[in-house]
Amino acid sequence: MHNEESFFSKNIHKNINMIKEHLYNSPELSIRYIQFDTNRKHSGALLYINGIVNTELIRESIIEPLLNIRKIDEDTFMSTLALHHIRSESVEEVTSISSTIDEIVRGKTLVIIDGFECGIIVDTAEWQQRSIEQSSRQRNILGPMIAFTEQLKSNLNLLHNMILSPTLMIEKKQIGRIKKTDVAIVYLNNRVDQSALKEVRLRIDTLQVDYVLESRVIEEAIEGKQKTIFPLAFQTELPDAVTSALYEGRIAVFVNGTPSATIIPNLFVQYMQHPSDYYTRLRSMSRLLTFFCFFVAFLLPGLYVSITNFHENWFSKKVIKHFFTHSDTFLPFWLEIYVLLLLLQIISMSSYRMSKEMLILVSLISTITIGTTAVEAKLIHPLSLIIIGIAYLSNTMISNIAMSFTINSLRYIFLFLGGVFGIVGIGIGLFILIIHMVRLRSVGVPYLAPIIPFHFKEFKDVFFRGDLRKLINSPNTYPHDEKDKSSQ
Repeated sequence: MHNEESFFSKNIHKNINMIKEHLYNSPELSIRYIQFDTNRKHSGALLYINGIVNTELIRESIIEPLLNIRKIDEDTFMSTLALHHIRSESVEEVTSISSTIDEIVRGKTLVIIDGFECGIIVDTAEWQQRSIEQSSRQRNILGPMIAFTEQLKSNLNLLHNMILSPTLMIEKKQIGRIKKTDVAIVYLNNRVDQSALKEVRLRIDTLQVDYVLESRVIEEAIEGKQKTIFPLAFQTELPDAVTSALYEGRIAVFVNGTPSATIIPNLFVQYMQHPSDYYTRLRSMSRLLTFFCFFVAFLLPGLYVSITNFHENWFSKKVIKHFFTHSDTFLPFWLEIYVLLLLLQIISMSSYRMSKEMLILVSLISTITIGTTAVEAKLIHPLSLIIIGIAYLSNTMISNIAMSFTINSLRYIFLFLGGVFGIVGIGIGLFILIIHMVRLRSVGVPYLAPIIPFHFKEFKDVFFRGDLRKLINSPNTYPHDEKDKSSQ
């Protein structure tokens, strides 16, 4: 019954009962009756959800102005109240009960007057929120230290402060059938990739869900139906990273309640870039080292196992004797690596879930378990411990959590290929991986651009950070498939 459209009647008590019914007689619904004008001829009521409104604001902007009313023309009564008496920057006349309910649960106050088939919605929300702080998951050595919060208004305020331009466009939408969540699409009108923007709008508008609790629901809709372990939407907590992406012609999507932004189109090279690259004098060393560490992070364990199983003759007899043939550990090399990876995976996942007070204890137990007991108990060869340690340290160069999970999955895949098929298996796996990445698209843009398809002019910020003045003054372009262009 609540899904049917219903409208206000002239009977104030009937209106209040309908609103109560739509809110399932919530005990948090507050009703404040009021009589006003000189003869106390008109009576009304204020309805709001207690706990999410500013009661002082209600008193100053609604109650006091109504009590000071002397006389109003009956023909324009409600319009006069909204335009001349209620003191608020956000005032709207409404006639639909169902749409009014959505506004009440967002912290707004409804003003209804007996004898009129409409109401007035006044913004009186007061949401509790944490202050703007430094990001604990994505650090910036130089540059701004602030990060996004859970409040959409605060995040958009940060962007407005960093981009003082009339070309900054913000399109707000409400997603969800049961619980409507505010979603904002942000872009620069004179720089945005129009094809990507059209695709983002389409995918968000066609999303049909009952509710949205966090941005992952929106991300999956934007990523589309492609089957891959690679993230096709880039998530960041840093306002300067979003600002840079907007100037590059990309789009940022914010979801109320999530302290991060989703950037699209998302390119693979974006994970090799870090905001600190643009605040330091180093141009190539950091970027090239990140690319190198990306491959080391998932290839090194597989290469190690393939060498121990199939290619010991690549080394001198002294090295073979010391590290391979005279190993006194109980487990075979391939099983050692799997055990170490499993232990480190447990530690990594638990560190995200446990309280901060437990981190020191877990770190101590992990050190004893892996660093001391495993080696002294002859379960794991010291070289295996070093190999996995290097792989995990290399993984830390990729600051994005989503890509870190991808690297972890690739590590297991190439460990299997190296252990079963040797170097040949790893080579074939790399070839298939590249083909897979070439086929990926982020809202129609090739994932490996500008490497594949090759676009030399866009290499100014791929393997090295180019001159900042050239980066700022040269617009970015994104390739699209011909079939995508023709369909649009």
